[in-house]
Amino acid sequence: MNRRAVYAATLGCDKNLVDSEALLGRFAARGLLVTDDPNLADVWVLNTCGFIEAARQDSYDAIEQMCEEKGDRLLIVTGCLTQERGDEIRADYPEVDLVSGVGNFDKVIEALELGEDRVPTTRPDDASYDGMQDRPLLTPPHLAFVKISEGCNYRCSFCRIPLIRGDQRSRPVALITEEVRSLVARGVGEVMLVSQNTSDFGRDTGEDLLALVGSLSKIEGLRWIRLHYLYPGILSTEVLENILSVPKVLPYLDMPVQHASPDVLRAMNRPVRTDKLVSQFATLRAAHPDLVLRTTILLGFPGEEEEHVEATLDFLAAVRFDHVGTYHYSPEAGTRGADLQLTVDPEEMADREARLLDLQVEIAAERQAARIGTLHEAVVDRIDTVEEWRELLDELCEDLAEVPAWTTDDEGPVAVARTMHHAYETDGVVLIDGAGVVAGTWGQVEITAVTAFDALARRIPTMEEGGS
Repeated sequence: MNRRAVYAATLGCDKNLVDSEALLGRFAARGLLVTDDPNLADVWVLNTCGFIEAARQDSYDAIEQMCEEKGDRLLIVTGCLTQERGDEIRADYPEVDLVSGVGNFDKVIEALELGEDRVPTTRPDDASYDGMQDRPLLTPPHLAFVKISEGCNYRCSFCRIPLIRGDQRSRPVALITEEVRSLVARGVGEVMLVSQNTSDFGRDTGEDLLALVGSLSKIEGLRWIRLHYLYPGILSTEVLENILSVPKVLPYLDMPVQHASPDVLRAMNRPVRTDKLVSQFATLRAAHPDLVLRTTILLGFPGEEEEHVEATLDFLAAVRFDHVGTYHYSPEAGTRGADLQLTVDPEEMADREARLLDLQVEIAAERQAARIGTLHEAVVDRIDTVEEWRELLDELCEDLAEVPAWTTDDEGPVAVARTMHHAYETDGVVLIDGAGVVAGTWGQVEITAVTAFDALARRIPTMEEGGS
């Protein structure tokens, strides 16, 4: 394979991002430079998403654009969409040089070396995550997503992930610990544990999430462990309390509930009781007052009525999540929900979503306001200019008696940071004076102003300068 540099574009979730890193690692092992500049690469990788129809359309649009712009580059299309529609893509886009499904990292390289244009789609459970310690990171070098398992054993009636990714296969605690130890040695200070169902980790191997975070917490140099994609109702309150009490585990739980109406949850085939969740979250917040909660709500599932929306609004008001994401239902072939008649038109979905988000903005603003004047550890993800953040800075400074001088210099640096309250590229940001600070700097800040999503902070004099 006489090529010099490789570039990857990733669509969809951060679990897909880890897959892109795994594939790039295979290229790097064969001497190719991994670059974030597509113009410098002569191999392009597109990692597609196939979760819902909107994601599939985005993937098709990206394939078409990359086909038009590839020139004499090699173009590889992989991921969730090609796992199921590889033959169709191979036929419809002859400019694509190689089509592969999910997890076929080694076979992609082998196929290119043999001059083949198709990697036969294998069972999703054949995916290998060996060699992840040395993979190139598509995140800033001080943080990394770590995939702890693949697939899901649950069969939610709106979700195609088990059809694409297969049943759950947990990675051994020892291998994940080895991977994270290697990442920390490279400068990673925050790991974000991801999977299709993090709550179910280890159920198939006899291990569990508590054992995993306990093992990771012992790694010297690791600062933060953040948990994503916890399926609600699986882990007991006691287990979650024990997990949150492990050193380095952030008081941050990302738990997509999808809905709050018992009728809708039953139709979704989700064995969750939201009244128990309200109680569980209240108990967890009593034990961990700083606990940050994130969730996701699916609007417009077939049969959703006004009373079901009201139940969800009441649930959000009772729990008071810090962050809420929303998306619209789409019927997915092969799922039980695909057989249900769509009863909520798109305009009604959008109206319900707007009402939900209006409530959430109020809740988030109140929770953010309570943090003004508090001290928190923060990490700087990147350095931009003040001009790039002018609109948000003006909003943040609007009610301040004294506007920080650094915010008035458009050419000056602003440090785009996060505290424990904000997951990377998922929640808001914390803006601080960037003078003398580089990406990867860790230290204490004081929150001085907020919006419902973002914050302005003052650097405490002890904050490290020039990195960690």
